[in-house]
Amino acid sequence: MRPLLKALVIILFIGSLMGGAGCGYWQYDQFPAPSYNPPGLATPRIDSQGQVFVHPGTLNLRVSRVGLPTFRAAPDFTEVGPAFTQIFYRELLAKRPFAEIILIPETYTTKEEALRLARRHQVDLMVLGEVPYFLDGGTVGNSGLQVDLKVIEAGNGRLLWSLTDSLKATRRPIIDLWMVDTRPYPTPHMAALAARLATRLAETLEQGPPPPPSTDFAARFTGN
Repeated sequence: MRPLLKALVIILFIGSLMGGAGCGYWQYDQFPAPSYNPPGLATPRIDSQGQVFVHPGTLNLRVSRVGLPTFRAAPDFTEVGPAFTQIFYRELLAKRPFAEIILIPETYTTKEEALRLARRHQVDLMVLGEVPYFLDGGTVGNSGLQVDLKVIEAGNGRLLWSLTDSLKATRRPIIDLWMVDTRPYPTPHMAALAARLATRLAETLEQGPPPPPSTDFAARFTGN
């Protein structure tokens, strides 16, 4: 066999083996790709802010039967309300801040409608939630979520709890090191952010009102 023909046969034989093994090309592009950036630059930044405006003080709500209607949401993302209600309901069952929690798969627009739902389902309190802000970055952009929560008495509508909490995930920039393109870690999925936020809200209800300021601090503040 001529040398040129022999070499061609060998090349064709090797190519057939690679084709049979499915090795058309090598794909190294994995996501999330391993990051060579320092953790502070590779990990998304998570900012949170929670505020309590009204709390029940010494009133014991743990023995109450509570109704949880579907959370309200802005018209641009109405589908977020039922989804977050399910997540928050699961966290309330886990934390047990109340004796009994009744999931009410109905929406409300006014406090009067919420009180009618309370009478229909024979509950002591109503937990009313609203999602005024929702930004889904799709794991590659910035994401944010805010939830406002109120707890009212079913009989007279008196406000017992009023609090708000929010989470914001800010992606990290792509940084080139040694001419190698390294990706930042993806920002958390909105379901993960919602679960984290629901846990924080449920923990606030479970822990009860914040402790009063100490006597020494109050004296220093008032100058007495």
